[in-house]
Amino acid sequence: MKEVGLDKLPPKCKDCGGVLKPDFVFFGEPIPEHVAIESYRETEMSDVFILIGTTGEIMPASGIPFIAKSNGAKIVEINIEKSNYTSQITDVFLKGKATLIMDNLVKVLRG
Repeated sequence: MKEVGLDKLPPKCKDCGGVLKPDFVFFGEPIPEHVAIESYRETEMSDVFILIGTTGEIMPASGIPFIAKSNGAKIVEINIEKSNYTSQITDVFLKGKATLIMDNLVKVLRG
């Protein structure tokens, strides 16, 4: 951000003129094909699938945890409220803020 001025929006790349944006998918944007393929591959191999802070309402990403569950993965949900997944596929629901819960999980797993 230090190298990119925000005085003119949206910020553009000085080399190609393309719009600069964070490395995540905004609502309404498609998941890049190579990322989607990799996420499905990883999902199908997972033993444990951790859902963090999602309502489970936005397709196509909302379908990915169901694939993990159908392949035998245990679903751990971390959320401040119950989601569309909680009563359907969640095996362990950890209620709370993601940062606090994840910090505690790391401490427990490190022993």
